[in-house]
Amino acid sequence: MKIDVHAHTLKTKSGDSPKRNVDPDSFAEIIKATDVKILAITNHNYFDLEQFEQIVEKTTGICQIWPGVELDVVEEDRRGHILIIVNPENAGVLYERMTSLIEGTKFDKFTITIEDTVKHFDSLDSVFIPHYLTKKPCLIDDDINKMESLISNKNRLIKEATNSISAGIYVSHGHKSIYGSDVHDWSLYTEEAEKLPELRLPVESFNQFCLLLDKNAPSINTLLDLKSKDTIKLEPFGPTESITLDIYNDINILFGSKGTGKTEILRSISDYYNSKGLKTSVFESSRDNLGTMYDIKGNDLNLTLESMNIESCSDEINILKNASEENITSLTNYLRFFSSRINNQRANSIKIKDYPISDLTTISRKFDEVIDTHDKISGLLEYAIDNRILEEILKSELYEELKLILEKVFGAIKSERESRFVNMMSTELYNNLISVFNTEIAKKTGRPAKPTTTGFSKYAGNRVNLEHSVKKIRKSMNKEINSISEYVGDLGVKGDLYCKTDIFTQDGTISNGNYNTLKGTKKTPQKEFANIITKIEERLYSSDLFVELSEFNDINGIEEIVDIDDLLLFHRYFAIDNNLYSPSNGEASMLLLHKELSEDKEIYLLDEPEKSLGNDYINDIIVPLIQERAKLGKKVVIATHDANIAVRTLPYCSVYRKHEITNYSTFIGNPFSDNLIEVNKPDNILNWKEVSMKTLEGGKEAFGERGKIYGN
Repeated sequence: MKIDVHAHTLKTKSGDSPKRNVDPDSFAEIIKATDVKILAITNHNYFDLEQFEQIVEKTTGICQIWPGVELDVVEEDRRGHILIIVNPENAGVLYERMTSLIEGTKFDKFTITIEDTVKHFDSLDSVFIPHYLTKKPCLIDDDINKMESLISNKNRLIKEATNSISAGIYVSHGHKSIYGSDVHDWSLYTEEAEKLPELRLPVESFNQFCLLLDKNAPSINTLLDLKSKDTIKLEPFGPTESITLDIYNDINILFGSKGTGKTEILRSISDYYNSKGLKTSVFESSRDNLGTMYDIKGNDLNLTLESMNIESCSDEINILKNASEENITSLTNYLRFFSSRINNQRANSIKIKDYPISDLTTISRKFDEVIDTHDKISGLLEYAIDNRILEEILKSELYEELKLILEKVFGAIKSERESRFVNMMSTELYNNLISVFNTEIAKKTGRPAKPTTTGFSKYAGNRVNLEHSVKKIRKSMNKEINSISEYVGDLGVKGDLYCKTDIFTQDGTISNGNYNTLKGTKKTPQKEFANIITKIEERLYSSDLFVELSEFNDINGIEEIVDIDDLLLFHRYFAIDNNLYSPSNGEASMLLLHKELSEDKEIYLLDEPEKSLGNDYINDIIVPLIQERAKLGKKVVIATHDANIAVRTLPYCSVYRKHEITNYSTFIGNPFSDNLIEVNKPDNILNWKEVSMKTLEGGKEAFGERGKIYGN
């Protein structure tokens, strides 16, 4: 849930933007479009009770609205701003106090001292949030220290930063810090709300928020118990040192010096969940290779022609391999026949010898067409009969009607198939009969038989069939295949990295050494195949066609090419903006971790994910990804030495492994209670923040140095 402690709903000072004005209805609609669940109204030097109550009414069940005000504080001629947020039960008193204080003074001119601020507002169960350092106009440390000494509960003082980076640095220095939208234009609020801070615990009221500031243990435990968790018993170091951990459906951190057993605990957690039926493994960034992970060599690349909408052309390639010329009847045969006369009376009486033969090619083609249709309708009918889901969807009457129609259609096609089969076979028998009679008459009379056909139909049909085969092959070869892109990860300012797979069919022009054959076919026969197909297409109706076909069959390795996928080439590579890019080792570590966190799992086990990664990448990419997994209710368990991961994620459970001279010990706690309690000695309590600073960064000095590096 997001919180906004600094929101304006009215233009009160002359320098305020008029776009700060928002009516209750519009306010409610805008808030609905965000994840903001707590918002404090803090207009400059003014609290409008009527507007507050209207907004509360409009946002009931959507967002908690807290009453507040932003005051101009002057201390020794220094001017700064401070937010006062009061208990909603005291909204009426806040209105009365502000009305009394502002009476007779313009909003632009109103100022108040620190002492008077505490005097008038401390009794309203208030939270004080002064502007700090880069949040202008700010109070200096002396002013804030003065206020801290005057207020009744020092935990109620929080310093306002400008953004998440500044707030993170202040927290690292040991300051309580928060930031708000300070909204200037409500039409832009939906986008601005994305940058607001998240409350890691589900705060249900102002009182509960204040208890969290006080680090009230019962309240914290109550909120922690709202989150699902598994209580598991582990023996990562043997039966003599068992550990009971609460693994939350959120972020869980293991930290400690090197060699204290964090990896062993991770592996033990993995073994536990594997024994419960979950498939888990410990991610180690240095173990895997990015190229192997994405199969950059394509060893396991599985592409099908069907998925690319390309015909395999296996029959057509086979036709070319087995092609032979059909002979045309020589004119000499006709001359020999007509030059001789048959005087045999019985031979002359056999008239069938003079009948022309029928066109069997056309009849056979028509039979093949009906066979194809018959098989498809048969499959459809079988599918309809066996498909229980179809029967369930269509209900009984419509389902029976569908089957009846399909059976009728299938019966009609089956009948036509039989008719065409009889026609084809009788035609073939008829043609064979004429041929046999002519041959036998020629044998008996010693005279040449009359040619039954010129042979041109077969000759031309053969060339047409070869043309059909070649053109189909060429069409498949020339089919443009879309590249395959798989998102790898974000490389920050460089852009998004993709694993791309370019796929081509060898058309005789490709000679790029980066391309590999998909099925292990040698490149030379691929290229020769494509080039000769081009020559065959050019000579389909030339006398030397079969010279090219002979050369086609003489290709060394032609037997390896049986369909189009034997001609496929691919190039698999990493790219940014479609340009080839080779990630560095550090970038590879980033991307492997990004991939691990992007996968949909129930539990993520990460061992030192910060290895080889820069702070910017951890802060800007990895931490938000970890937080996103936590929002989805996933278990994230991380062994780390990195403060950004261990501290900024605000884990529900922190497990600290401490190494002493003679033994190791385990402490469990969280940043909300700021405690770490030894598992076997509950009276031994360490400060979570102090231990985190010492273990993760080497002490407070390192935290201070980091602030200088960030430039804040």
